[in-house]
Amino acid sequence: MGALEKNFFKQKFEVRSFLSLYPNLFFPLVKLAGKQPSRAVDKNTEIVIEGFPRSANSFSIGAFQFAQGRPVRLASHLHAPAQIIRAVHLSIPTLVLIRKPVDAVISFKSLELEVSDPNSYISPGLSICLKKYLKFWISFYTRIKPYKDYYVIGLFDEVIQDFGVVIEKINYNFNTKFLSFEHTKNNVKNIHAQQGFHSGPSKKRQYLKAILMKELENDEIKSLIAKANSVYREFEIFAKCSRLSSTEIRATSVADLETSEISELL
Repeated sequence: MGALEKNFFKQKFEVRSFLSLYPNLFFPLVKLAGKQPSRAVDKNTEIVIEGFPRSANSFSIGAFQFAQGRPVRLASHLHAPAQIIRAVHLSIPTLVLIRKPVDAVISFKSLELEVSDPNSYISPGLSICLKKYLKFWISFYTRIKPYKDYYVIGLFDEVIQDFGVVIEKINYNFNTKFLSFEHTKNNVKNIHAQQGFHSGPSKKRQYLKAILMKELENDEIKSLIAKANSVYREFEIFAKCSRLSSTEIRATSVADLETSEISELL
C-alpha cells in the first residue's frame, strides 16, 4: 500500500469520526453513502442498538431479533454517537453497548487486519493506528454521556453472559414488551453462526491481537488508555447504579422518566 492510499484511509476515518458526533452532519452523509435505510433511526424505529465497533453489536442484534420471533424495525451498526442522540430526540428505546476500551480497539483493528488483503489498496487495518481508534472511542462515549438518563447501557460482559437480562432492563426503562432471550449455549452458538464469523472469536484474530498489544507500550498511548479507562469507569457506574436484578425488574412497575430537562441536554 502506497503513502497516498494510507493517507486516504486516515483522512476518511478522521472525517467520518468527526461527522458521526453530530446528527445534522452525519445523517446526510449516511444518505449520500447509500447505507441501508433501516440502519438509521427514524420515527418508525422500534429500538436502536448501537455502540463502538467490536462491542457485541452483531451478537446483540442477532440475539434480540431471534428472541422476538418477528421482524423488528431496528436501527444499528452505524457505530455513531449521532444515531444515539437522534434516538433520544425521537424518544426511541435505545441500548448503548460498551466494552473496555483496549479490548474494543484491539479487537476492532485485528478484525480489520483479518479481513484485509495486504496486496490491495483497500486495507484500512494497515493504515489506521490504535491511537486513532482510541481517540474515537473516547469521543464516542464522551459525546453521548450527557444523554445517559435516556438509554440503557449494555456492558460487554453482561451482554455476552445474559442478554435476556439486558432486554428486561430495556423493557423496564422504556415500558416496552420485548420478549427475553434465553441465553443458552445452543442459542448463543446459533446466533454466532447466523451473524457471521466476525460475531465471535477466531484463532487468527487472537494471534493478531497478541501482536497489536505491542502498540500499547509507548507513553502517548498509555495516556490515552488512562483517559479512555476513566470514561469507561463512568459508564460502568452509570450501568450499575441503574441496574436491577431480573427478579426486581419483573416485580417492579415502570417508573415515569423525567423529560422536563431533556431540552437542556439536546
